[in-house]
Amino acid sequence: MILEGNIITNEKSFYGTIECHGNKIAAITFLDEYREGKDLILAGFIETHFHGMGNFDAQMPDSLDGIRRYAITKGITTIAPTFSSMPEEDTLTWLRKIHEIMETGQDDGKCYIAGAHLEGPWLSYRFRGGMREDMLRLPTMEEAEKMLQAAPGNIRIVTIAPELPGSREMIQFLKKHDIAVSLGHSECPPEKFPEMVDAGISQVCHFFDAYDIPVWAGGVRQVALTDMILIDDRVMIELILDGLHVPEPLIHLVHKAAGAGRIIGITDSLQGAGLPEGRFLIDGRKYVIRDGDVGRLEENGAIVGASLTMNRAFLNLTKRFSFTKEEATTILSANPAKILNLGERKGRIAEGFDADLAILAPDHLTVKRTVIGGKCVYENRD
Repeated sequence: MILEGNIITNEKSFYGTIECHGNKIAAITFLDEYREGKDLILAGFIETHFHGMGNFDAQMPDSLDGIRRYAITKGITTIAPTFSSMPEEDTLTWLRKIHEIMETGQDDGKCYIAGAHLEGPWLSYRFRGGMREDMLRLPTMEEAEKMLQAAPGNIRIVTIAPELPGSREMIQFLKKHDIAVSLGHSECPPEKFPEMVDAGISQVCHFFDAYDIPVWAGGVRQVALTDMILIDDRVMIELILDGLHVPEPLIHLVHKAAGAGRIIGITDSLQGAGLPEGRFLIDGRKYVIRDGDVGRLEENGAIVGASLTMNRAFLNLTKRFSFTKEEATTILSANPAKILNLGERKGRIAEGFDADLAILAPDHLTVKRTVIGGKCVYENRD
């Protein structure tokens, strides 16, 4: 397979060709400078934090195959489905299904599952966000061991509130098993954050959402947890890129303070994302989701997730939030690959890397084709 168009790498953009042999990128040829009006060829998007998309709920084991089919229509080539705080047995059943899919092979023309992301259940009650309060609990090694047994080697990320009793030991335990540990839904004291990073925290869950706000004492603005996160170069920062969960000026702040190299673009999307409008259930509660808005509980309007898709996140980054195309592909592909321990073969357009690619129209939004392992698995015929 040979593809021709505007090639967007992490370092530069130019018009050229990509030649794929087997499932790898074999050659990249420069033909000209970037040509306006021509299609964009990007590394396939890698989604590490989402709860659903289209008509599919990622927390329902039987929906995972549908998720894999739908994701490719948005240029997504690799996913880490995310499970929120639920009863232990439900969590284990879901993990077993993830493990089954990963162990039985995925060369079937659908999106690749890289592993599971557990957002909880070890989270702060105060900053639970859209989580059900009766599903939150303290970390125990017994539960962690059951999780590892349900999906051995296939849990990639666990989000935890590190201030909870027993969390430090849990962070060290997860790190020992090569699981990325994400701080989230947390009221961790700012002064304790560096030692939690020392213990093994490597990233931060949906930055600015479900964290304490800065406070003043004696007329002096005090250091907040979000400040400590921004200045610590050891941690990656998840950012929901819809302009709603995080206002645009704060996105600019993260861009300037942390740089594109530390941002992981996520959607935190729900079932219904990518559709014009819908009413669905989350943890037994009804919510409304509309394109261009967030998912909101019908009972009180509380935010429970996003309607964002990864191709729209690329559009937002480049057309709304003043990121370069090179920064955008870093944020949506290279950085997510890194935290999934796939950075040596996925997330970049480079010779020898997996031929997982998204071809977008010049509008930076419309997905025209998706390529996985050197094979075209989706083509937009509209």
